[in-house]
Amino acid sequence: MKTLIVDPALHSHGGHHYAAVDRLQAELSRLGIDAPCLGSAVAHPDVIRALDCTAAFTCPVYGRDYASAGEFAVRVAQTSRELSRALQHLGVWPDILILPCCDHVLAASVARVLRQNPMKRPPHVLMWLLYGPHHRLAPDNPAAIPFHDDARRAFIALLKAVGDRRHLAAYGETEAMAAFYRRLLPFDVTVAPGAGIPLPAAAAESPSDPSDHPRLTIAGFTNRSKGYRLLPEAIPRLLERHATSRFTVHGIVAGSDAEDDSWIFDDLERLGPRVDIRRGVLSDEDYVELLSRTDLLLLPYDPEAYSARGSAMSNEARRMGIPIVAPADCAFAWPAFAEGHGVAMSRYSPDGLAEATVNALDRLDALKVQASAVAVTTKDPLNGILEATVEAAHARPHHGAAGTLRRLLGFAS
Repeated sequence: MKTLIVDPALHSHGGHHYAAVDRLQAELSRLGIDAPCLGSAVAHPDVIRALDCTAAFTCPVYGRDYASAGEFAVRVAQTSRELSRALQHLGVWPDILILPCCDHVLAASVARVLRQNPMKRPPHVLMWLLYGPHHRLAPDNPAAIPFHDDARRAFIALLKAVGDRRHLAAYGETEAMAAFYRRLLPFDVTVAPGAGIPLPAAAAESPSDPSDHPRLTIAGFTNRSKGYRLLPEAIPRLLERHATSRFTVHGIVAGSDAEDDSWIFDDLERLGPRVDIRRGVLSDEDYVELLSRTDLLLLPYDPEAYSARGSAMSNEARRMGIPIVAPADCAFAWPAFAEGHGVAMSRYSPDGLAEATVNALDRLDALKVQASAVAVTTKDPLNGILEATVEAAHARPHHGAAGTLRRLLGFAS
């Protein structure tokens, strides 16, 4: 069963893209399946070695500027050429194609390559739709609406190229994102978190020792949408109001869209020993250890970018029983708010972050107990998704003359 993972944004250790491919490969290996990947043209040599990665793509979703009407077509042309070239280099035509971070440029590019090879049986496609048609804007933002038609055409083209909707499986990380795409597209989109690092089993929470210092964490890439710029004002206010609290601020500046924001960490380092600053990529073990020692996870993500999007860290907090603080308008946090282990920022500002965090600290024990109770019952669906994918690919009939004719005529069942 030849399987290929494709993510044009995969380039370095750390963050969602590396974790997703690493986890997918590990789970597929347990099923007896090797799954090489195609990543960014600037993928680091250690990523290429670790993930059996071929450096291929020059146009990840984060590079889009949406500035011209022809940008989409130019990027599809470039990405499809690079995909076709990489497939020829590998000498592999996949039975299963996994797109862990699929935007409509990638969807249209895959569709084009499949159409260019009508005599080859199209693969079973498994994809996660993590972003709306404009990756920096909410799907319903008026400025994003002009890109909806491009997205609709791209994914319909992919469905036609695959030839059978039973062999196209799509997932969104939040109900809001899945519902948006269900309205836009003629196939179902199911809700499931994307692949992430393996996590330890959650345990029931015991009451805290009153002498313990609450440990608050923010971590990840320092992209502007992650809210790091709120911290130099918010954390001093929190230190004044909660004398026992301790903060760990981890950030990966290199490769983010805020490489000029290292001043944030310089400012925070001046706040003293109660603020632990960590820069650069963490190993999986160090990252899990950081989360395991976290009492409250801060996710002050920009609601404009994250109104419908998911969050890998929110998924990990849920599975590990960690309460969160996040903006009220971020869809990834709505389940935590509804289930009683999340506290909402009513205003997206340093004051709004400080107020919500104080609220959470004032009832931290109750939040942790509820988070732990939810974590114990939360299952990671990834294994089931991959098993169903392999089963569906095995069940696909051989690509005979009738199937070829249907694809050449543009039919999809």
